[in-house]
Amino acid sequence: MASFEMIKYHGQEYPPDIPIRTEEIAAHFDIEHIGGKLKRSLHTEYSYGKRHLNSKLLSRYPALCEAQKEGVPQLWKNNTWAFQFADFLFSLVGDGAEPCVIEIHPPFSDYTDISGFIEVYSVFEAKIKERFPNTEILLENRCGSVYHGGRFVISKIQDMAALCNAIEKNRLQLKIAYDVPQIYTAHNARTERDYLKLLEDTKPLRQYIGGVHLWGKKLSETGRKVAHCGDLNTYFENGEIKAHFLKAFKECFDDGIIRKMVLEVNSGNADMLSIIADLQEAGIDFVDPNS
Repeated sequence: MASFEMIKYHGQEYPPDIPIRTEEIAAHFDIEHIGGKLKRSLHTEYSYGKRHLNSKLLSRYPALCEAQKEGVPQLWKNNTWAFQFADFLFSLVGDGAEPCVIEIHPPFSDYTDISGFIEVYSVFEAKIKERFPNTEILLENRCGSVYHGGRFVISKIQDMAALCNAIEKNRLQLKIAYDVPQIYTAHNARTERDYLKLLEDTKPLRQYIGGVHLWGKKLSETGRKVAHCGDLNTYFENGEIKAHFLKAFKECFDDGIIRKMVLEVNSGNADMLSIIADLQEAGIDFVDPNS
């Protein structure tokens, strides 16, 4: 059985048969305070676009403020950055409960590579685990940014394989938040063969995958496909391809490990519920891992 723990995304409402114990909380560099009523999964800075980088909180961490190009944060610049990033998250959490998850994102290729990232990340992990020993740290594969001069160093499947090797070699606790649509975008996947092959190529890495992101795309009025909108019907535009994707997705993660799932759908509850219905019909189970 492919089983997932659903993480609440923004203000979405979920079917009563799906247990919700944890919610995603924005924790990027322009955030000064965090709330939440459930256990928290911190979605940290992801460097898609420009930030103000001038909050009272962030000003306490000059290495974070200074690491930017044209306003887009440059993640994992050096060891000082890693120490201050951990302190920034400690300040956001304050006296609150230890977060269940800290989701992080990769740096850009114009100033580092996977080896350099691992060196800096190791400093961060050690400091986080001193205060939050039970928190899972997940890194999301990324594709797409307004940043100029470099690409995300963990974007394609071969990048993820190199990351997994580095995790093993350095005995780190880091795992991957596997964003399926972003891996498809990184590989310019457009055919059923592309979709299924990438899931097959994911299987050898799945022991390092702690979470999965799914979302749809749909056409705008101008004919451009908009990310994080729509459902799997509008994403694949073909019922047979969708069915084959769901079968391959279930097989990819049918290994007895319960992973986190975030459905990053910004186009309304109906689209998210449609994706849930497709997943359940395909035999995917949503569980409370602590029950």
